[in-house]
Amino acid sequence: MDLRNKIGLYGCYFLGMAGIGFTLPYLPLYLGQLGLSDRAIGMVSTLAAVAGLAQFPVGLWSDRIGWRKPFLVAALAAVAASTWLLRGAQGLVWIGFVVVLFAENGIGRAVVESLSGAEAASLAPKGQVGAALGALRFWKPIGIVLMTLFGGWLAETRGVGSILVPLFVVQCLAVVAALLIHESGGKKDASGAGSEEIAGESAPEKPKGGWLPKDAGLWAFAAAMVLYHAANAPGGVYLGLYMKRELHAPERMLSYAFAVSMVAWMIVVWPAGWLADRWGRKPLLIAGWTIMAIRLALVASLRSPEMIVANQALDGLGNGLFAVLAAAWVTDRLADPRRSGEAQVIVGSCLVLGSAIGPAVSGFVVEPLGYRGLFWALAGVGAVATLIVVTLVPETLKKHDELTEGGMVDPMPVTSDLSTSA
Repeated sequence: MDLRNKIGLYGCYFLGMAGIGFTLPYLPLYLGQLGLSDRAIGMVSTLAAVAGLAQFPVGLWSDRIGWRKPFLVAALAAVAASTWLLRGAQGLVWIGFVVVLFAENGIGRAVVESLSGAEAASLAPKGQVGAALGALRFWKPIGIVLMTLFGGWLAETRGVGSILVPLFVVQCLAVVAALLIHESGGKKDASGAGSEEIAGESAPEKPKGGWLPKDAGLWAFAAAMVLYHAANAPGGVYLGLYMKRELHAPERMLSYAFAVSMVAWMIVVWPAGWLADRWGRKPLLIAGWTIMAIRLALVASLRSPEMIVANQALDGLGNGLFAVLAAAWVTDRLADPRRSGEAQVIVGSCLVLGSAIGPAVSGFVVEPLGYRGLFWALAGVGAVATLIVVTLVPETLKKHDELTEGGMVDPMPVTSDLSTSA
């Protein structure tokens, strides 16, 4: 990848994802200030996540035509517009529409997350997909931490809504960065003509499987991913409310909680990709799912906001491992470099589906269970998801005695299909 594309791809991802530094700690509080109840906040979050499933056809389309830049620019522009429109939004319908474009797992950022990962994976040298994804994901927590800390200062001095104006500027800069990306693709590259040879080997033929593949391992992993986010996503909606309303934490403590998570993410993503290319995917997948379940159980157990903040390091470790390892596992499983967009949107679609189910169910049970009871229930869901990974999800890399040059292992030659046959 040349310098211009690095600046464009890493820059638009860094700036576009920085807005999550507002959505995680402050969007639920801001929506509450606009008059939405806890249940309404959960339902709006669910609607945004469901809309994020639109990334699936977008990813398949980008693979078919061989261009991702137009979709990245459009998605980032939608996020920028929604940031401005959220200021002073009124009425449940209008607020819901804007949040669908703006939210962490809404349609805008879902497309950016998937297609930026697809771009990085497609440019990665053979055997280094995990490292390439780790290098890209490294920039996400940096932007989130900076926006979270800056937002915490603004929230205490001028109110939560004041964060939206500087955030709008940041989102506009993300659009500018995306425009720098230079692609030489097109239908020729997308179809594989003229670019079949990758590291001296022919790209595998796309299997004919229709909409329902017979790959039990892929379906098991999809279920594990959905359950991961069904358990984890409500924390983004209700953790800030729990800390503020029940533990009486100041606004800056909310910023610290999510900043700690992002710092842990930043520390783990780069070595996670490097290690996964050498050790295999499954050991680190098990670690990521286990950490997620333990973190939720600790949230339900801890009694002080300071301990909740410290516990957020586990949130960052688990999510950082997921961000790199899940995408690498599915990329291996599809075993076709021409389908990097499809691989990313499979992961992204499972993410948003789980992020829709979790807040939707949580919105109905948070009142009878209370915040603490809710997190105990979510920890149980996380334990089930971990069990699926341990027992049903296979390794996708060859045995370690088949190491390639540089000490890396190649993906197993397994192909799966989640799209219609061309």
